[in-house]
Amino acid sequence: MARILITNDDGIHSPGPFILRAALKDLGETWIVAPEKPKSATGLGMTLHKPLRIKPFGKEEKTYAISGTPSDIIHLARNVIVKDIDLVVSGVNIGDNTSTQVILSSGTVGAAAQAALENIPAVAVSAAVGSAEELVNNRELTLAIKAVVEEICARVLDKGLPEGVDLLNVNFPARITDKTRVVLAPAAKTRFSELVDERVDPLGNKYYWIYGEPKDPVEGTDVYEVFVAGNIAVTPISLNINADVFEPVKHAQVSAFVRAGQRGLEKLRSDAKNV
Repeated sequence: MARILITNDDGIHSPGPFILRAALKDLGETWIVAPEKPKSATGLGMTLHKPLRIKPFGKEEKTYAISGTPSDIIHLARNVIVKDIDLVVSGVNIGDNTSTQVILSSGTVGAAAQAALENIPAVAVSAAVGSAEELVNNRELTLAIKAVVEEICARVLDKGLPEGVDLLNVNFPARITDKTRVVLAPAAKTRFSELVDERVDPLGNKYYWIYGEPKDPVEGTDVYEVFVAGNIAVTPISLNINADVFEPVKHAQVSAFVRAGQRGLEKLRSDAKNV
């Protein structure tokens, strides 16, 4: 039976990991190990300056909160909690993780990347919603997430990831319609124009807020597919950072995961019509 680790960067109180558990329960044993507090935008950050603590969460079996980062979770799960892990699924993140700009800082993708560094197949899952309430109250979206993620992860467990692919980054639009498809999409380079707002506190001291304004997306990229076309974007990611030595991913290999996700979406629609 497959051993599946579910984690996230929004924290143990987020509904995301529990949505994934519902999606993956028929594929194997599931463990949820998540940060005790939100750890968004931590990337591959690790806790090296203080001890880490593991606490059972609630009354659910195989569910734990830890005091560290998503990347810490992979190390603790692999060495202490789960040990032999067949698949890591990170999310469902509240908010998208599209574009290289966002992916590199994402704790959700960071956990999947850390798993990939340990030679564990990994899938990161995000939804372009603004709050946990927006996620759980959107039945069409949560059903689509469950259907698509189950099919994609079943294929990963059965076939593994194609050579040259270390993890899959899957982004869902906020609204699922009859026109929504699962598509293969490369990561855009950037999603935001990064800006700095200078302000002055009551004592006359300057302080600063870093923020971003969305850029016009490039057609065909993950940002465009999610926010303009309203599709579910599957982005294969390689952790090979060596310039000019990356061997291109064969389109036919990664397209199989898109077809798997599309099957899940079509099955969901078929079941809805037959009710």
